[in-house]
Amino acid sequence: QNGHRVFAVRAADARFELAGRDLNGDRTPDVVIQIFSGGMHCCSQATVLELGTTLRKLGVIDGADGDITFEDLDNDGVPEARVGDFRFAYWRDYAFAETPVPDVVLAWRGGQYRPACDLMKEDPPTPAMLARRARELTRDWSEGDPPAAFWGYVVDLIYAGHPDAAWRFFDRAWPAAISGKAEFAADLREKLRGSPCWSPPPAGGSAI
Repeated sequence: QNGHRVFAVRAADARFELAGRDLNGDRTPDVVIQIFSGGMHCCSQATVLELGTTLRKLGVIDGADGDITFEDLDNDGVPEARVGDFRFAYWRDYAFAETPVPDVVLAWRGGQYRPACDLMKEDPPTPAMLARRARELTRDWSEGDPPAAFWGYVVDLIYAGHPDAAWRFFDRAWPAAISGKAEFAADLREKLRGSPCWSPPPAGGSAI
């Protein structure tokens, strides 16, 4: 700017996105710089810069092992960011490739990017849908920890705004002949604690 370098990054790969677009609703052009650090696992990062009279950093979004995408989900003219939550990577010895990665939507609110749980909410599953998923996700499970897709479905329901349905599904779909339900539920609760849009299981649940 005016012959002086005001911003620089060092990365294995870097690219501009949404250059000149107003990304926070203040009618000033902005730009997203997406970078990837390189390596086997990690890491992506998006830096949002305001291109006003002076260059201003609006926010930095960490994408961990996944992509960061921008899309106007609520049609207000300001795009939201979508990232994956990789908190379950390698949890309880599950392979990285089968780890569920729920999406998290971040919206520009109150001067920063915050989880937008309202924009993540989906229609609730019907009892018939839950029964069908229970049959599908427990069909080949006979012992030990559940398939990643089983508890991944629970996590997806929680992030989609339906924690009550999620914990009821967990409680009722876990086969009675397989031990370890209470211990696994406690571990899952602990892993979820502090995550975006986290909702604890309802008080007084039979085995949760």
